[in-house]
Amino acid sequence: MALKRIKISSVEPGDILFTSRPGKLSRAIRVTTGGTVSHAMICVQRGSFIDSTTDGVQASNLQRELFESDEQVFHFRLREPLSRELMSKVLDFARGEIGARYSITEAMRSVGSVRKPRSNRQFCSRLIARAFRDAGVDLVPDADYCSPEDLKRSPLLIEIPIKTEVISEEEQLWWRTNTNPVRKTHEAQNAILNVARSIETTIERFDDLYALLVKNPEADPKIAIAFRDSGYLDLWKIEVDAHPWRYNSSLIDAMQASPEALRDYCVDTVREAYSGGLRFSINLIQLRALYSQYPRESFRLEVELYETLVRNDQMRRETAYAWLWKNYPNDLKQNMEQLEPHSAYWFSIIDRVEPNLAALSRHAISVEGNKNICSSCGDEPVTDYRLVNGAETMPGVPSLRLCNECIEFRRGMGNVLTPFLPSL
Repeated sequence: MALKRIKISSVEPGDILFTSRPGKLSRAIRVTTGGTVSHAMICVQRGSFIDSTTDGVQASNLQRELFESDEQVFHFRLREPLSRELMSKVLDFARGEIGARYSITEAMRSVGSVRKPRSNRQFCSRLIARAFRDAGVDLVPDADYCSPEDLKRSPLLIEIPIKTEVISEEEQLWWRTNTNPVRKTHEAQNAILNVARSIETTIERFDDLYALLVKNPEADPKIAIAFRDSGYLDLWKIEVDAHPWRYNSSLIDAMQASPEALRDYCVDTVREAYSGGLRFSINLIQLRALYSQYPRESFRLEVELYETLVRNDQMRRETAYAWLWKNYPNDLKQNMEQLEPHSAYWFSIIDRVEPNLAALSRHAISVEGNKNICSSCGDEPVTDYRLVNGAETMPGVPSLRLCNECIEFRRGMGNVLTPFLPSL
């Protein structure tokens, strides 16, 4: 059977994918809404999307989302692009809803006149509409009650020609016979949430665990056991064991795979060199703060997990960077994500991961009336640097603008700082 998937390179964060599949439920939704689509998904990263199904809100891999020849897929994007900081807010909302249960009753009400209650449960179109509303973008008049077809007809969206590729039988066999980390992640999250809901029935999202642990320390032992027993803490090993070359320059240099395949992978990686793994650093900083104030075992376990995820993200980025620099330096120059220090997007990140640095930089900029000054002391002249070992020194900080004195001072503190791109 010929199967196809959407080309990852054609999708950007914030894009919305609509589908129309065979089956009674899909047909019923299309008939009821008078439309052509029955489901909606939001892309949060190249190759990753979030949607809400009867299994709840979950993140999935676009590579594994396969379509038969008679299944329709539609690709939509905002007509007017959002700033990076606002788009980050959209994506953060969607990620924050992971774990929320599906409400079939409210999904059905989206095409009726009775539109109460407005609960914290989700369905696919509500999830996406609420995510954009959180950033001040009203795709539809009522974000709580809308259908996939309502979203598709939004005047704020424009259709993008869909780009797909056929999946070989060999690859299909590989997907069928190898571990599916997406499914295992969803199963582990649900196992933890089920324990949490046995303690507090109003728990919906995975992020709701934090409030539960803060106000109810008696819940901590049960939640900690659930973290361990579910396998959630070790899910990262699936990716590392399956693709060790992604995390080691020696291994990637010895790869026998097609150079073009490695090239495509490394280009996709450096395009999201910092924004792609930013959520790991933000979660780590938040969990460290929680653990400092509320020394729960569950928080300690998650701190250790996110320290590992931040390190792995750094190794993956630096491995791809080094391979491109060695083999395709022009690709690195054209595609490396560069987060300009003191830009609005830079501050939206630093405010969350290094608030003291953000305050210091804002003060210096205000005093000097100039953004082109040192992030640390406000002096000139300056050079922009990327932070290579942020996982160990300043998680989440992608770049700094530094004078000659401060660059030497920070290097003496252990920061590995280099220009974004070596001289070609």
